[in-house]
Amino acid sequence: MKKYIILPALFLFALGAAAQDFDNDPTLQLEKKDAKFTIGARLMADGALYHSDFTPLQSGASISDARIRTSFTYKNWYLYADFGFGGGKFSQKNIFAQWSKENEKGESHSIKVGYYNDPAGSMARNTSLGSYHFISRPGSSYAMGEGRELGVSYKYNSDKFMAYQGVFTENQYNKIKAGFNGVTVAGRYLVRPVYDKNQTLHIGVSGRFAKLGGGEVYKNILKKTYHMGQALETYVDEDEQFVTADLEWANTVTNLGAELLYHNNRFFIRGEYFYKHVTKSRDTYSLMIDAQDNIDGWGSLEAWENANKLRSNNFHGGYVEAGVILFGNGYRYNKADGLLGGLNGKALELVARYNYTGLNDLTEGEYFNAGRGHYYAAGYMEDWPGTGATSVGGGNLHSATIGLNYSFNKYVQVMVDYTYHNLKSDYHPNDKNFHVGQARFQFTF
Repeated sequence: MKKYIILPALFLFALGAAAQDFDNDPTLQLEKKDAKFTIGARLMADGALYHSDFTPLQSGASISDARIRTSFTYKNWYLYADFGFGGGKFSQKNIFAQWSKENEKGESHSIKVGYYNDPAGSMARNTSLGSYHFISRPGSSYAMGEGRELGVSYKYNSDKFMAYQGVFTENQYNKIKAGFNGVTVAGRYLVRPVYDKNQTLHIGVSGRFAKLGGGEVYKNILKKTYHMGQALETYVDEDEQFVTADLEWANTVTNLGAELLYHNNRFFIRGEYFYKHVTKSRDTYSLMIDAQDNIDGWGSLEAWENANKLRSNNFHGGYVEAGVILFGNGYRYNKADGLLGGLNGKALELVARYNYTGLNDLTEGEYFNAGRGHYYAAGYMEDWPGTGATSVGGGNLHSATIGLNYSFNKYVQVMVDYTYHNLKSDYHPNDKNFHVGQARFQFTF
């Protein structure tokens, strides 16, 4: 009888502490023949101190993440779900079902259905935050990468090669204002020239193509807007105003990426490069006809198009990270997902990172007026016939981080990071230098 009382009590404790998909096995497991049920939890508490040139950020403390995770395994089937309670509200995270089978050669085939990270979303985004070696993932992985999506995927994996691809939609609940739930195809592909128990070298590429579908009705026309942005690699103040871009009339989004990872027992280095291309489309004629209903009017479609130009946009970003274990258990590689694992057991680690996010796509010769917050194609401010500008001033950000991580055991870890950011943004001409000092206490099981 006691076990029927103790297990629900432990489950409630997990709810109170809360977590995500971690790369170590949960402590609480129930097994019976071919079936296994697990419960895990995670709590992250952060404190941060900011210093900036002009625009202030809100220093303070926050429960940056609190989650509970559950899983059920039966023979070749695996069901996983985790839910978040951070920020004082409930949110759904990963929830999927997976079938997989491995042969005697170590080759595996798996099919996954549900809501989970896009394969091409980046190596950083596919790594659980609880297993990351910095308090935040690199900013470029948020601005340029993609997160969770609803879809179905197939993965082939062996010691030397991984091919992971799938088809997804842009909204897991189909809750869009207008249009349709867009379609995405994505894939991540790795080769491992070196792979053994002591070290791994993997080289990879990724690709993603999305046909956007959802938007809002603007003057009886479907208008789709694509958002890009990142905070300053912190979760206490997640303000994206310094590095952000909203691309109106977006139509398709193409992502290309390259990655490299090497580790041995005491050292790791990894990095990624991101490229994003966004095309645009609109019903130009209907918009021009609607614009005739004013005192100025338009003489021709060509005149309206010259005053309201539209072009595709290109963005770049990337990062390099490195770490060394000063003492403790060595680094581990997760072959199934092609990712570096987190610290495991008592250890002290020193890490460093450089990140670049480039959301400026400026057209030569255009003038920006800070007071109005507009670009002007003529090279000077004008009121009519319009700006005609095509520049995107999302901001270019260079970031350098150094950190120290101490793991008491496989459950408890503390992290300390310092980050310097240098910003170039027309919208924030007085903000160039940001200093961020932060610390984290993390508990997981």
